[in-house]
Amino acid sequence: MTEHNALNLDDISKTAFCIPFDSTGLNFIYSSMDRSQSLFSTDDGIAKPQLPSVTVNEARDIENGGELRFLAYKKAWTKCLARIQEIVQELQAASMKAVVQETRSSYDNTLPGLPYPELPVVYVTNPTFGSTFLGHITSALEENRNDAPGPSCLVTHVYPSDFSNISNGMKAIVSGFIEKSGLLEKVKRKTAESLANYDIKFLGAWYKAWLESSDIPEGRLPNLVVVFHDFEQYDPLVMRDICHICSKSISQLPLVFLLSLSSPSTNYLNVTYPQSTLALLRVRNFTTPSGLSVLQEIILKTFFDVNFEPDILIGPGVLDYLHDLFTRYASSVDVIFTVIQLVHLRHFSLEPLTVLVRDTPSLATSSPFTSALCARVSLQTHDEDVDMDPDPVSHAIAQLDKYRNCFYSRYQDLRLGFCVMLCVHRYLERQGHASLKWFTTDTRNEDRLQRVINGLLSGTLEKDVETLGIASSKLKEEEARDLIEEVHAFLYDLPADISSQEQGARAKLIMMKNYIATDTTSESSNLSMTLSTWLVDYLCEKLSVVEELDLWELWYTGRTPFPSELLNPSIRASMVSGLLRPYDYAEDPSSMVPTEPSPDKAIWELPDTSILFKRYLDSGKMINVYDWFESFKYVLDTQRSQTRELRTASPKKRAKGKAAKRQEVQMTEEEEEQWNVQVQARFIRAMHELDYLGFIKHTGRKADHLLRTVFDINDAE
Repeated sequence: MTEHNALNLDDISKTAFCIPFDSTGLNFIYSSMDRSQSLFSTDDGIAKPQLPSVTVNEARDIENGGELRFLAYKKAWTKCLARIQEIVQELQAASMKAVVQETRSSYDNTLPGLPYPELPVVYVTNPTFGSTFLGHITSALEENRNDAPGPSCLVTHVYPSDFSNISNGMKAIVSGFIEKSGLLEKVKRKTAESLANYDIKFLGAWYKAWLESSDIPEGRLPNLVVVFHDFEQYDPLVMRDICHICSKSISQLPLVFLLSLSSPSTNYLNVTYPQSTLALLRVRNFTTPSGLSVLQEIILKTFFDVNFEPDILIGPGVLDYLHDLFTRYASSVDVIFTVIQLVHLRHFSLEPLTVLVRDTPSLATSSPFTSALCARVSLQTHDEDVDMDPDPVSHAIAQLDKYRNCFYSRYQDLRLGFCVMLCVHRYLERQGHASLKWFTTDTRNEDRLQRVINGLLSGTLEKDVETLGIASSKLKEEEARDLIEEVHAFLYDLPADISSQEQGARAKLIMMKNYIATDTTSESSNLSMTLSTWLVDYLCEKLSVVEELDLWELWYTGRTPFPSELLNPSIRASMVSGLLRPYDYAEDPSSMVPTEPSPDKAIWELPDTSILFKRYLDSGKMINVYDWFESFKYVLDTQRSQTRELRTASPKKRAKGKAAKRQEVQMTEEEEEQWNVQVQARFIRAMHELDYLGFIKHTGRKADHLLRTVFDINDAE
């Protein structure tokens, strides 16, 4: 424990401290776990994957299969992550542009004739995108304008902890700008002649000096933007005075308040602050995209868009869990990122054949992996095909490449057919016709699109296809012609490789339109009916189930449920179970095979914290600390005696006889006091660990008694 004595448990940059079990000394070693710790080790300057423990059957795994599958996972997830980030940036772009434009032009066109100047306040409601949205806004505000030197705005960030009172709040605002510029470091000044660091006039003097040193034209003065994070947590009484102070200095300081709210409420200011404060503010409200529409946009454009092909298709089991988690508990983009990443990681961790998702590595003829692959392929092919090929390995590789091409081709047709359905559905909605109402805002039907996606993956969209066919057959001739043009334009704008494959469908659409345009008198040339028939046939051809293909589980998660315990485990049950059965969690980290549950151990074989917790369970509501210590000491005495018996159990040590026994008794008499001190130290440390975990509560009534905080834990035993 000496090498860990310098560990600072009060370090706020650490989110958790891991206490792994040390079986050699029955002790715990503290090691800090940083939140930002990477999955890669950078020893010697080379990134090497560090794999978690997985449940792969090693008997049929490829050589270095863990590393190869991790690299395949990394490639697939990086591709998917880049796509999701691109979609999120597109969703943020419109709102971010409006916020940046309003912040920059807050003092450009002020309303004349006001009795007093108003303090510009940009009010941003941002419940979904989190702090990343503010990060993009501040980066855009600090960029240089194209037509003027220097930054367009100076930005400082403040937090609720900085505004405990008025002085600290003003100090945070003033110091945030001054310290960021570094201008005062070049100026020699006397402390007695300096203004207070919370005085708004100090900020005015600095701003004037900064403008002179930066050579910025007077017509392009940059605004001073103060970003208030988590504005609901600020003390309203303090903020009222801050607004009054800052509004008095608008003529010298172009201050702009950028308020970030984590709740979707848009009337927080009106409810919390009086009219006397609101009269000093010019508030502009901006709401970012939020709610179920964000989840739908990410899912559709990531897994069901013809312009992007992910390596892994996520099935209904995961999508249902993600939908429920997002709508019920955490409507955040981070939740979407986390769930999809864990699905990728789990998919590549369970099946050894997932190393073949995108390409086929070199295979040894006699390896168990090759034998398992050949056996698996032989189940999907005819026996005569296997007999015709004298080399089963090359045959298996050829068949695997064929299966891979078939899956991605079917997946492409599935995405294309669904996108055509979306195109027709959106057109019908714009024209006011009866549609499928996939994107309805009614809270009772908010899961309708999720049902459609599940039906698409399971092949049960016949009713929706029939509904679209009936709706399109009732269109007027001009509306049908417009729909044909829209579908044709969609097929024409596809990527080159996909558009060439749909040349026949585009030719059919052009032929339908031209034929009706030249002959409008024939009853058999009803454009709407012709379009409806073609549309139904086309969608039935494209919307095929991928589960019908061979080895589909390599590229598709299917109906496998999401392992929710990885994302939201039961902390209480895990903690109690770990204290009661610590050896079940003390597995070898280098082993890829899960350890078997350890047999029941005697209480003296457990770690100190588990011993104390066992005695904790035997007490009542109040715990006498002295009795608790005595019961703990009794177990440690037993542990010491049992350890001595194990040490003297060998024949050589038994031959020493009475001499060794007399020496042992003599050592016990000399070190009895030292042993008691050690027992007290181990008791205090174990008690502090239980206190840190929240199992005990101190009371002021009895100094030598503690209160239990946890009862009824039979479910964890």
